[in-house]
Amino acid sequence: MKNDVSNAPMIVIDRKNSRIRIHRNTLRLLGDPEYIQLLVNPGRHALAILPSQKLKTAHAVRWDRIAENQCCELYSKILVYQLGSICPGWKQDGKYRLYGACVSGGPLIRFDLSSAQEMRKEVTV
Repeated sequence: MKNDVSNAPMIVIDRKNSRIRIHRNTLRLLGDPEYIQLLVNPGRHALAILPSQKLKTAHAVRWDRIAENQCCELYSKILVYQLGSICPGWKQDGKYRLYGACVSGGPLIRFDLSSAQEMRKEVTV
């Protein structure tokens, strides 16, 4: 039986382009925030996203740039490198899809880095 992930929070970590894509549905589950924070727990292999105020550590969500069926893109060589060091099995030029879970008790979504699924290029013949 296949899990229904169509409405699950999702992000994609693209190591080649130092990019983190946070899908629109994930932002909706956080209450359409203007700013978000990313938290990393290396010991638990976890990444969390939570809504935030405008702080030095917060990332602005540019809703005007997010069209239907698109996502918020964040670029950070340092963060993507650190995530790769937590998950040594990740390829240097790989893309990884992660499904998250909403944490009870607050608007926070947690992603288990060890459950990342590598996205392979589709080859058409």
